[in-house]
Amino acid sequence: MAIYNRNKRVSLANQLVLSFLVIFLIIFSLSSLFAYLRILAILKNNAKETTLRQFKQYDYNLTSFASEVDQLSRMLVLDSELYDLINYKSKSELDRALQVGLAFRNFTQNLTDYKYIKEISFFGDDGFAIRTTAQSNEILVDPKDKVNEFYRSQIYEQAVSGAQKLVWLGGFTDKNFEITEGLTATPEAAKPVAYISAARSFFSNNEAGTLVINLDMKYFTDIYNHANDISSNELYLVDDRGRIVSNSNEASIGESGMAPLQTNASAASGNKFSSEERSGKQIMSYRIDSLGWELVNEIPVSVFTSDALTLRTIVLTMFVFSLASAAVISRFWILKVTKPLNSLTNVVRKMGQGNLGLTLDVEMRNELGILITQFNKMSKNIFDLMEQKETIQEEKRMIEIGALQSQINPHFFYNSLNTIKWMAIMAKADNIVESITTLGDYLQPMFSKGMYCTIQEEIDYIENYTKIMNYRMAGGIKVEHHVPVEIRECQILRFLLQPLVENAITHGLKNRSGGIIEITAEERGSEIVWSIRDNGEGMTEARLQEVRRSLVNWDGEDRNEQKGIGLYNTNRRLQLHFGDHYRIHIESRPHEGTELKFAIPKVQKP
Repeated sequence: MAIYNRNKRVSLANQLVLSFLVIFLIIFSLSSLFAYLRILAILKNNAKETTLRQFKQYDYNLTSFASEVDQLSRMLVLDSELYDLINYKSKSELDRALQVGLAFRNFTQNLTDYKYIKEISFFGDDGFAIRTTAQSNEILVDPKDKVNEFYRSQIYEQAVSGAQKLVWLGGFTDKNFEITEGLTATPEAAKPVAYISAARSFFSNNEAGTLVINLDMKYFTDIYNHANDISSNELYLVDDRGRIVSNSNEASIGESGMAPLQTNASAASGNKFSSEERSGKQIMSYRIDSLGWELVNEIPVSVFTSDALTLRTIVLTMFVFSLASAAVISRFWILKVTKPLNSLTNVVRKMGQGNLGLTLDVEMRNELGILITQFNKMSKNIFDLMEQKETIQEEKRMIEIGALQSQINPHFFYNSLNTIKWMAIMAKADNIVESITTLGDYLQPMFSKGMYCTIQEEIDYIENYTKIMNYRMAGGIKVEHHVPVEIRECQILRFLLQPLVENAITHGLKNRSGGIIEITAEERGSEIVWSIRDNGEGMTEARLQEVRRSLVNWDGEDRNEQKGIGLYNTNRRLQLHFGDHYRIHIESRPHEGTELKFAIPKVQKP
């Protein structure tokens, strides 16, 4: 697996080149996409502004036309001939004929004067109706189903609800206004003709009538659509229900248009213009207040994107050229930059093979120069640390060997003491038996394996040592233990406390009877802090400083004589096993005693 991974490695230079090209590709693609979308948005916005200007012109044209038709309808309504027709059935036969003739003449004259008018119709509430077209005049006195159907139609409802205002209607044909069947004999009559209708209701003597003016669809459409020379655009009018009421393509009249969905919201906010993109088209609308309709312009998005496609081709060409140039230039420059890094990699590889202390003689005024400088320092430090480690290990090995060697004589003494003990038992010398038993218990831990023991075992060892010293000093030494029960099963270096107690007895209490040694242990977080205090002679400040220095730098002779037992060796054992920050601290005052303090890690018994 290691060989496979090594074969799959890619040089840093190639990785940097690849990363640079990927970043370049991402940035260039995003910027190109942003530019493309931005230009597309500009084109759409320009189209919106152009369309809005056109819409305003169309609004003016349609409003002017609506005003003209409104004025015409008012003139027709105000004519006495039309008012008299409201009460047609209540008049005499002669008056009826006279009024109908005058109305037909008036309607025909308007058809002649206004070419955009295709027909004019009048519908009374009593069912009387007349209709004038370019081909003929129609009259219906007794309504039948055909006329009754008109009175139930949307045309009549909207005209009446207009409250004598001109109401604009769309989506209806000449068939919707027939009052007699078979009026027209021409073949074209079979095909319905779409109209734009303007209807107005009026009243006379509590009777009502409805005037309907049907306009030429082509003429009406040319008012707003004659300048639309773009074949892809579709311009039309929709009513308040979204149905197409005016379009150059009459086949679409009556179908649903695509007015923007936010039209109502725009109207509520006073904005007559709306625009949105839907179904691949840019749909823009403008409300014509005079008609109550929406003028809609559908422009396919492809119209905007056609110019953007040319720009995209140019951008892709630039992209390919830039990518190739970036690959060549970045390859050359990155190889130049990474050359010192490759040298550093080779040196690191050699160090990994065991050649410590290697350095690079390269000067650079950038981050790589800092890296190489720090590497040289690190290499030298590693070399020095390895030498220091070897020295420490050798020193530790010698200390442990000395400790092992020191166990040889106690082993011999332990066997010899057992023999003497049995001789004393046979001689019935109880004090000698007790002394030898205590000495045997004292020597027994020296044969235990391992450098660690429990705190309780170390305390027992100190108690045996104290008994032996009391035999020697006639019971003048007292050792007090203040060690919590919950930590007595924790681990401690074997024979760590005994040299310190021995030092207190030998140097602190040698000339004092009734000496007391207090051994205190306190748990603090992850450590156990120890204190060994005596009430002996203490030390002067000069002697105290000398002892403190000896903990760090022993003169050598005493160290050999002690063979690892003493303050220096105990302090050194702490540092070798737990680290340099673990060490003995000494405080002392003349004639008051001495206190030794140190800490060890809290380690539970496995």
